[in-house]
Amino acid sequence: MSSLTGKVAIITGGGKGTGLGIARAFVKEGIAVAITGRGAESLKAAQVELEELVPGARVLTVQADNKDHGAAADVVSRTVAEFGRVDILINNAQEFRTNIALEDMTWDDVISTYESGVFATWRFMVAALPHLKEARGTIINMGSGAGTNSIAKHGAYGPNKEAIRGLSRIAAREWGPHDITVNVINPYVASAESERVEREQPEFIKALQAQLPLGRIGDAELNVGGLALFLARPEGRYLTGLSIDVDGGGSIRP
Repeated sequence: MSSLTGKVAIITGGGKGTGLGIARAFVKEGIAVAITGRGAESLKAAQVELEELVPGARVLTVQADNKDHGAAADVVSRTVAEFGRVDILINNAQEFRTNIALEDMTWDDVISTYESGVFATWRFMVAALPHLKEARGTIINMGSGAGTNSIAKHGAYGPNKEAIRGLSRIAAREWGPHDITVNVINPYVASAESERVEREQPEFIKALQAQLPLGRIGDAELNVGGLALFLARPEGRYLTGLSIDVDGGGSIRP
C-alpha cells in the first residue's frame, strides 16, 4: 500500500493537461482527487477516464472559474464535505495569454492572468489552510520557465508566475511551523496548451526543444505527477520553499 493511500488532493485545472496528468498519477496511488475546471464536459470526461484507469477511484469534479473570488472556498468546502479532509493542494489552473508584445497587452490580459493565477493561488491556499494545518499538508504551485527565463511576449503570464514563486516562498516560511510544505514546479510537458502553441507556432516550438539538453518535451503524468507524489510523501517532506524545473534542462543555471 502506498504511504499516500487515503489522502485527499485538490487539483485546480485537473480536467485536462498537466492537471489531469497529476490526477492520473495520484489516483494510481490511492489518493482521492477533487478536480476543478470551467468546462463541465471536460471534467466529466476526466472523471470517466480516471475511474476507468483505477476502478473504485474517488473522484469529485467541481465546475469552477479561478477568477471567481468565491470559487476557492466553495471547492474546499465541497471537497471536505465529500472526502472529510484536504491533505494536498495543487494550484495548477491558469489562463494562458501569451504571444503578446508588452505594448499590445490590454488591461484584461493582465488582470485575467493575475486573477486566474497568483490571486487565485493565494485564495485557494488560504481557504485550504485550516485543513492543511490539521493534515500537516502539502502545497504545490505551478510556476513557469516563461517567468524564470523571462521569455519575450509573455509580459502578463511570466511575471504572474514569478509572483506565484514569491508567494510560495513566503508561505513556506510562514506555514513551516505547521509542518506544511510549499513548493513550486516549473513544468514543460505535453498538454492541450502546448499542442495549441505547437500548431500556431511550430518553428518556435522546434527551436525551443532544440535548446533543451534532453531535446524532448516531458510527460505530465510521469514527470510532473511523479514529482508531485514525491513531494507529498514522507521522503519529500523535508523540502520546502523550492522551485523545481521540470523542463529537460532548459533552465540550467547556478
